[in-house]
Parts: sequence; structure tokens; C-alpha cells
Amino acid sequence: MRKLPIGVQNFVELVEKECVYVDKTIYIYQLLQSGASSFFLSRPRRFGKSLLLSTMKAIFEGKRELFEGLYIYDKINWEDQHPVVHLDMSGLETRSAEKFEASVSFRLHSMAERAGIALSASSPGDCLYELIEKLYVKTDNRVVVLIDEYDKPIQDILHKPDLAAEIREILRNFYTVIKLKAEQLHFVFLTGVSKISQVSIFSGLNNLKDLTLDENYAAICGYTQIELEANFKEYIGQLAAKDSLSKEQTLIKIKYWYNGYSWDGETFVYNPYSSLLLFDSDKYLAHWFRTGTPTFLLELMEQRRDFSPVLAESITVDQEFSDSQTLERMDTVPLFFQTGCLTIKKRVGEKYQLEIPNQEVKLSLSNFLLSRLTDRAEYEVKNLVEGIRQGLEQEDLEAAIRDLRLLFAHITYDSHLPYEAHYHALLQLTLLLMGIPGRSEVHTDKGRTDMVIQLPGLTYIIGLKYAQSPELLEAALAEGMDQIKRKRYYEPEIRKGRKVWLLALAITQGQITYRAEPYT
Repeated sequence: MRKLPIGVQNFVELVEKECVYVDKTIYIYQLLQSGASSFFLSRPRRFGKSLLLSTMKAIFEGKRELFEGLYIYDKINWEDQHPVVHLDMSGLETRSAEKFEASVSFRLHSMAERAGIALSASSPGDCLYELIEKLYVKTDNRVVVLIDEYDKPIQDILHKPDLAAEIREILRNFYTVIKLKAEQLHFVFLTGVSKISQVSIFSGLNNLKDLTLDENYAAICGYTQIELEANFKEYIGQLAAKDSLSKEQTLIKIKYWYNGYSWDGETFVYNPYSSLLLFDSDKYLAHWFRTGTPTFLLELMEQRRDFSPVLAESITVDQEFSDSQTLERMDTVPLFFQTGCLTIKKRVGEKYQLEIPNQEVKLSLSNFLLSRLTDRAEYEVKNLVEGIRQGLEQEDLEAAIRDLRLLFAHITYDSHLPYEAHYHALLQLTLLLMGIPGRSEVHTDKGRTDMVIQLPGLTYIIGLKYAQSPELLEAALAEGMDQIKRKRYYEPEIRKGRKVWLLALAITQGQITYRAEPYT
């Protein structure tokens, strides 16, 4: 079996180490034949953007021998070589605007030195201008510019808006150089996670073709079903044997956990990072979420108490929904999409339907939020949630509510909000983490119940009420149970032949009480 390219983002290194390479050169060839020369692509972190740019670099440097057996091998003129400026904007110094400028300039000076060129400029923009100029003169050929993670410096300091604004201005001047030197450039490709400040950063670079939602490039990063099965056949077989499952059962499980990402609603791909770590560890875990999800996004959601991207079954948006992000106005839903926590599940007319892509993201988001909101470690949250799940499955309501009390007991003062919807959201997050189908605000011909939990052969009809004080808990509890019975929310489940429990919950800060009755 070929080696797994875990952590390998350099195409030359990948080939030399005889690692698996999922061939994406057909898309690079399409770009070269498209007529355009400047492109932008947004994809989540650890989704193959860096390897894509490294592959482009090897192509423009004419390293034909590395591409034997790949799509592009006999499709282009390998004698048409170009000098390449390949700049990764991650890991730069961002403690101050001055340190950031010095950090970018140092990388450009180092690049020039490796090319046998001396730069005299000191600012990032002037360094890039001089580097392109001197490479063009030295080689008598137009230059290729590849910039990875264009937005990383700003994402690192979103919690410092004044500094972020300063660095945004530096980046705007820096990227303007690319347009100024257009006549000396052959090909330009920029990648990033988000479109934060895209308008203001690229105001001087308005000729970029955005490939993010282009259906022709929907699979430029990530693995399609065909690519996964063709390139990782032995690893899939190995995983199936370990779990004593058939190949078909194993593929269903892998798809459930790591597939589901789409940028057009038709072509769906696997998370490449999680897929590789699955095959390496033989464990279905949240491999990508911990390292691939920007911390600022999760903190922003927590600060705003906006859990809708996690709790909603789907979110309908216009096609231009992700185009208006700026430092001054960041919307949660576009950020969730751009960072991979939401994806396009289908296109409905002129709109997109967004959903959480897969089990990995769903469980990870729920666990993170519950951990932060209940002030408990993530392993504690998992243990308590497992106890709640077992209690419900075994119809041991005392045990289930005991662990629910423990879970909610440490809700911090800032996280506690005095209204029913807040605890309704917490309960939904708990169910998501359990992996139990919990439908919220289910409509019937009598009205809508707060929540329906469906287990094999068993359904819980839940009425949840918030009490302003402990003294009002019993009254709230009675109201919840009365509402379930009066509006007969259980009837649709009874008609299906399922066993039904009526469960009223009354909650106030630090206290939960319940009343449960089997339907007879």
C-alpha cells in the first residue's frame, strides 16, 4: 500500500515518499485552458489547498517527471516554465502591524535570496513589487504568484479589531501590487478560508475569478466517492476487517462521518484530513474539527448566543450570502459555511439550503458548546450525555434526569439566560451529542410540541417550561404536562404503534424537576 500523506502538503515530497496522491491535475489543466489568469478559492482549513498550490508550483517549474500517470502529464508544454512566487501567509507575526510587515518582508527576502536575487525594499508591498520585477527580468518570462491562506493574519487577530484594521490596510496595499504588475504575471492563484474583508482587501485587485461556488471546480479539494474508493481501496478493506463489517457497510459508515461537503449542492466530497487520519488510526473520531475549525468562529457563536447554525435542520440563504463579510460586519452563517461547519446540501431555485455536513462536525459542535456553556470538561460532558442516553433507552427517567441535572448544574452566570428558548437550545445540543433524533417544535394539527425524541420502538413527547424562581417550578411542571395532554401531541406516535412517554420538564437556574407518565 502507498503511504498516507498525513501532514504532507508539498507535492514533490509526497511523490518522493511514494504517498497516495488523489489526482486533481485535471482542474489545474482546466484553469490553464480557461482564458482567465487570476483566481481565488475559499475552502476550509486542512482541505488540500496547500497541496493544490504546491502541485501548481511543480507544474510551472516544469517538473514533468513527477506527474507520470497523472491527468496533466501529456496535456501541456512542459518547456513553458515560469518563475514562481509561492507565499504561505500562515504563521506570520501578528503581535503588531510593524512586526507583521517585518515578517512578510523577511519571507520575501528569503525567497529572493534562494532565487539569487537581492531586494532593497523593506515594506511588504515594495518587496513583492521588486521581487516580481527582478524575477521577470532575470528569467525573461512572466511570473506565477501563488498565495496560500491570504486571510490567516486577520483571522488570528479578529479579537483585536484595531490591529486587524491596521493589518487589513497592509494587506490591501500588498495585494494591490499583483494588479500593478499584471503585465509581468502569467498566473495568479490565492486561497483562503473565508471572504472576511474580501472587498476591502482586494479593492485594488478586482480581476480575480472566484472559484468558490463554481460547479466546474466543486471537487478541486476533498475526495469524491469515486476518488476515495479508487485511491484507498486497501485501507478501506483493512478498516472493514478490523470492524468485522463488509466493504459496503464500512463505506456507509465513512460517508456518515466524513462526507457531505459541497459547494454547489450536487458534488459532495469527503474531508481529506479526517479520511487520512481514519485510515491511519482505524478510529472514527473528530480528527479535523479540533485543528481545522477557527477558534474565533466558535467563540463568536458563544458570545452572540446564536446557536441557529447548529440547531436548525437547514438554513436557506441567497446565492450571494457569503459575499458581504467585512471586519466590521461578520455574520455567523456565512462564517460557518466558509469554515466548513455548514455546507450546501442542495440548490432550491435561486437559493441554497445549508446544513451541517456530517456526524464529525455535528458531534464536535455540540460537545464544544455544551462544554463551554455548562462549564464542564468535554470528557465530562460526553460521560453525562451517555448517561442521559442510556436512561432514556432503558426508560429509567430518574437516572436520565439525574445526569441532565448534573450537566446543567454548572451553567455559568453569563451562560444562564432567563427564558425557555435558552434551555430548549441546550437540550437540543444534548440530543445532538447523544446521536438521538430529537425533533424540535414539532407541528401537529393541535399545535406544536416542544420536542419529540424517537428511539427504537419508543417515543418521548417533551414539554419544557422555564420558571422564574424555584417556587414556580411545580406550577411550570403542571403547565407543561397539561399542554401535552390537552393538545394530544402523542396521537401521531400512538398511531404508529410506538410506546410513548409524556415528559414534562421545568427548569430554573440550577434546578430541574420533571414529571413522566407512560401513555395508557
